[in-house]
Amino acid sequence: MMILIVVVSGVPLIVAARPSLLQTTTPGCPTYLVNIIVDFVDSTPINAVVGITVITRFHVIYPDGTPVYLLPETTSFLWVGGQGQKEFLNVPVIFTGDPGWYNYTQTITDDLVQATGEGKVTVTVMTCSCSDGLGNRGPLTDVSSNTTFTPSDNSNVIIGPPQTTTTETEQPFTWAVPLAIALLLIIALLLFFLRSRRKKT
Repeated sequence: MMILIVVVSGVPLIVAARPSLLQTTTPGCPTYLVNIIVDFVDSTPINAVVGITVITRFHVIYPDGTPVYLLPETTSFLWVGGQGQKEFLNVPVIFTGDPGWYNYTQTITDDLVQATGEGKVTVTVMTCSCSDGLGNRGPLTDVSSNTTFTPSDNSNVIIGPPQTTTTETEQPFTWAVPLAIALLLIIALLLFFLRSRRKKT
């Protein structure tokens, strides 16, 4: 009977001692073995208005520096401005061909400018939005060029309103120059004909 009690009481201890394959390193970002790190986030062009496409290049690695191949090839991004922010969840990213390097493209829209406000906007890779298909996820926190240790990256973009286009009120001015030239030519020709007639008479 004593042996049975010892065996039964020992079972929970053995189960508790076994490490779980699925651990939680930070709230909301579980990991199977290791967490994915984003160590570079860079956006171009630096200045963009509505209609311009911004390309954000980012680099994903494991803690030992090994490049990560994302699976699926999607990541979530947060655009943070002075007036607010806008999320782009699980958007497609493009593998550059260089291990660990991916590109994300986003066209500046009126909605984006309204959400963030004009001026400086920071493009950020959102927490736990990168996966390698094996259960490894990351990053542990939102990452932008402001939080990476890479001094050469810059994910801050200055965004503005749509570019001004030619309006109907500006069109008469646009046609004024060629019209004036045509009128001057006609007047010159008339004067030439009048002179030639006077000479004949």
